[in-house]
Amino acid sequence: MAFSFNENLNNLNHFWQALKADESHEMFTHQSWPNKYWQADFNLPDTISAATLPLNKVVSTIIDLAEPKRLGLAIKNQLVIMNLKLDQAVNSTSGQTYPNIVKLSVGDDISHWVKACSVAFGYEIDTSVIQSLLNNSNASIFSYLIAGEVAGTAISYKTGDTLGIHQLGTAPDFRKMGIALALMEHILAQAVSQKCQFVSLQASQAGLHMYEKLGFKSMGKLTSYTIAESFY
Repeated sequence: MAFSFNENLNNLNHFWQALKADESHEMFTHQSWPNKYWQADFNLPDTISAATLPLNKVVSTIIDLAEPKRLGLAIKNQLVIMNLKLDQAVNSTSGQTYPNIVKLSVGDDISHWVKACSVAFGYEIDTSVIQSLLNNSNASIFSYLIAGEVAGTAISYKTGDTLGIHQLGTAPDFRKMGIALALMEHILAQAVSQKCQFVSLQASQAGLHMYEKLGFKSMGKLTSYTIAESFY
């Protein structure tokens, strides 16, 4: 249990590092999207507070602060840390193929993927960050296409025997069509073909039911804190 939990966090840490992160004093941060600030083990430095959190960043951690307001912080969101052990998966690899799913390659125009993912998640994604990820052999960037339009997005990222799922989203006009599930099954098949033992993700409440049906197990929470409005 502890091993798979740590592998989940290790995958997320290396994925975020791959998004053009900088390191200073054992803390990582981004200059643009996804605007994270974190330690490799997702603990918190003793000095964390609104005064030490870089402007326009969120600090993400497995630590549940009892009174974040005392530190000038507020919860921005909470995600459920989830793992799937592939030998315990529920219909994860039905053998079905999805011709609508394409993997982006170096040299491809990624602007439509970035636009669709931005709309799906409700925040602006930095095109240059995704562009740099295309050169990372551990990353696979997928589009689900309908009539040539990007309807769904996903990224898989491999660390050791774990394949992490990130930026799984569906554009609002294409929701309730099974696109997210198709992308999930495609990536689960990728994990099997790459002989991975675990598949990891960090789930919002919106996707929790689908992940549980596929056999993912909840292992904890990842909380992101931002500077509280009352601090300013």
